Amino acid sequence: MPDHQDETSHLFGNQNLPVPEWRINLELLKVLGFSCPLVGLILGFVVSLTKVFTSFNLGPIHIVCDTCPKDIEKTYIVKLFGFAHTCVMIDFNPGKPFVAIIFIVGMFLLTLFTILDQARLKRRYADGETCLKNVVIFSQYTWKLRIFCFVLFPLCFVNSPTYDPDPYFDPRDPTVTYKEMYADGEGAWWQFIRHYVPYFLWQLAVALMAIEQGYYHYVMKSMPFGFSLTSITMFLGVTVLLLAYYTVWIVGFLVGFYVPGHTHRDEDGVVHNMWLGVTIMILYDVLTVVWPLILSVARVYGIGCNKAATWDITFSPPKKE
Repeated sequence: MPDHQDETSHLFGNQNLPVPEWRINLELLKVLGFSCPLVGLILGFVVSLTKVFTSFNLGPIHIVCDTCPKDIEKTYIVKLFGFAHTCVMIDFNPGKPFVAIIFIVGMFLLTLFTILDQARLKRRYADGETCLKNVVIFSQYTWKLRIFCFVLFPLCFVNSPTYDPDPYFDPRDPTVTYKEMYADGEGAWWQFIRHYVPYFLWQLAVALMAIEQGYYHYVMKSMPFGFSLTSITMFLGVTVLLLAYYTVWIVGFLVGFYVPGHTHRDEDGVVHNMWLGVTIMILYDVLTVVWPLILSVARVYGIGCNKAATWDITFSPPKKE
């Protein structure tokens, strides 16, 4: 049998091959990963408001499309919550396939960032930055869970909520049974749960990532723009509380128990607490996606802080057994 050198010499000659090495800015990788969902949402809004829904009303915003086929009021999410969650804008064709592709690219980039970031934290701790001990511990307990969440999130696009469910069963109606809502696995309620679970995993993953990022800046005293340690502590606390409240808020709708702040329709069809629900939705996205994205952009370009260092990834040759 020819040895390995004989097998490859006709391709590379007898030269010693350099060890493959990549230089990468992890914060830039994170920026690209978070930018994909934002671009996908913008695309979803544009396509849905011009090709899908006959009208859209939110406060002073009134958009009408006479040639569009669907009534937004008949979507399961609006029937359940009383207002259009951002998911409504990415649930329908023709925009859904393109939005899904953009999101999947983002999930891949965030997964790659998560893998490399936990290795970076361990390396910096091993190099003597002992203040990172608890950040490393947090990372080691959560990074695999975050990858699991990112990988499963695209199931949101597989299990889009039912449009115009007939009949529609309100989980808060005491006369409605779970058997009726489940409908042998074909009910709109069960379909929405299959849609919500991957979405919750996304919420959990970005919250854990935001908490780790904030905790890192807290112990390193490196928060861009000079924010104080007290403000970082407040950010961490609000993020945790908002994740808990938002989750209970949605689950309350699904299983039929009241949570303070729930939206509800009166006898005239007027939705109460709608702006509270919209505020919760937007604030969560700002705290867990938009603000971490801004911080990473700042670190990439050195805006209000020191520029983030690049890291070299070296691929070692296989060891002989």
